[in-house]
Amino acid sequence: MLTYALNRTARESLYEQLYRALRFDIESGALGAGDRLPSKRAFAKHLGVSVVTVEGAYDQLVAEGYVRAVPRSGFYVQEIGPNLASFSRISTSAEVKVPLGDSSGAKSASCRPEARISGNDGVEKLEKLARKGAPFCIAHSEEGLAGVSPGAGRKWLADFTGATAPEGVFPYAAWARTLRRVLADESERTVLEASRPQGSPRLRAAIAAHLRGFRGMEVHPDQIVIGSGAQSLYGLLVQLLGRDLVYGVEDPGYPRLTRIYESNDVTVRPIALDGEGPALESLARAGVDVLHCTPSHQFPTGITVPVSRRRSLLEWAQSGVAAPKDGAAAGEARGRSVKASSARPRYLIEDDFDCEFRMAGRPVPPLAALDGAGRVVYANTFSKTLGGAFRIGYMVLPEALAERFRDRLGFYACTVGALEQLTLARFMESGDYERHVNRQRTRYRRLLSALIDALTASSAGDHLHFANAGAGLHFLMEVRGVEGDERGGATFEERVARRAAIRGVRLAPLGRYRFTGCEAGWRRPSFMMSFSSVKEETIPEVVGIVSEAVMAEVGCRS
Repeated sequence: MLTYALNRTARESLYEQLYRALRFDIESGALGAGDRLPSKRAFAKHLGVSVVTVEGAYDQLVAEGYVRAVPRSGFYVQEIGPNLASFSRISTSAEVKVPLGDSSGAKSASCRPEARISGNDGVEKLEKLARKGAPFCIAHSEEGLAGVSPGAGRKWLADFTGATAPEGVFPYAAWARTLRRVLADESERTVLEASRPQGSPRLRAAIAAHLRGFRGMEVHPDQIVIGSGAQSLYGLLVQLLGRDLVYGVEDPGYPRLTRIYESNDVTVRPIALDGEGPALESLARAGVDVLHCTPSHQFPTGITVPVSRRRSLLEWAQSGVAAPKDGAAAGEARGRSVKASSARPRYLIEDDFDCEFRMAGRPVPPLAALDGAGRVVYANTFSKTLGGAFRIGYMVLPEALAERFRDRLGFYACTVGALEQLTLARFMESGDYERHVNRQRTRYRRLLSALIDALTASSAGDHLHFANAGAGLHFLMEVRGVEGDERGGATFEERVARRAAIRGVRLAPLGRYRFTGCEAGWRRPSFMMSFSSVKEETIPEVVGIVSEAVMAEVGCRS
């Protein structure tokens, strides 16, 4: 049986040590595809640890795609390709600090066991839900997100589209205290001076330390570029990579992202998703040079891309072949593995937009931490942790691109003021930022637990299925048994959304995130449920409205 030396006095927990040891053996090939891991009880007894420790390690390996769980059979190593560790930049021995906050969920009434996520087993249930995904192909219309007004003079009782900022997300007291200290300690010249092209060195150093501790990324501050939100940085990125390249975006995906790229005069093509993220066949067929993706928590489906697909995406980026120019070339690209070429470089833009709020298990390592060839641009923003009005984002460039940025775009001034940057830097250095994120994560975990419990126990509960919950601040609510229903030009999703909107609940049908003309490969009615702005005390009323809207339309089919 497998034997590992676990250090009971180390800062890293036993389950994290075991997870790292198993992951290293899988990446290095010591454990091959199809190998069965020891049973949890037998392994725990052999190592002298609790079953919970082994469960935690196994569940994290499943969440990252290293292992698959087979009911009533056990855990088996997945095929991830030869020697993943050989091109990984993430250390398997380094300690990664992952603050998870309070893992306990709110107590609630009993409900169907496969959907319940609260109580003492809340994290385990969240992890099981987070592993449930499905292929989606869902019509691209940002205007449609506005939906129906709740009525004259009324505000939304609940908004699941993500357009409403959650209350209490900005830490006013701690931020004001930090701002006063900056004004007292820093010179007027420092506070008022023009920002350097890449941003404040102090803030870039703080971000690098945060990424090292929270995401396992080893980056130099000189690789970081700060801007007023991630969206403004994408314009710079187009200038840096080139307008002659073809840019791919996920389908379904974020409508505004497509418009940002199109406004920068580049060709944009949709890349269809399957159950594991961007589909490789679609990627080859589209002939793109740059893929913008959200592998940790795809928007809007919530899919977490497993490590095997991450490896394939990295191989695609590292191959660097020219985009197919005619039908024959496209056919060849679809039918065989591409060969390396220096004709046109390929890049992955990794949008890690709400990685701080993974509710179950450790955060999955980002693509940037696995990239050893300098093909991944990592982007993130503080808007999810500090509020949408807080417009500071950043990107981490591979070293070669960072040097090119300084040479070609170094004439730009940073779009964020020095005072804001210095305040955020000190806010992070003091630990206030980490404490704030921990509090928010605990709040969101409790909110998610209460919401899914209530939906499951509602009159529509037997028709609802929840996918990819616990991976971030949105999940999928699928309605089963009504596939392919469309009457009078309005889909089932839209009719449910209209019923709910009239009573003050704003839903986000997944059909609104699909590119027009996308082949419909999955037609189960679903809703993207962005829950961070929902007030816990309104959940009973909100769920009542949603369930009644669903059942009214289900009844119309009877």
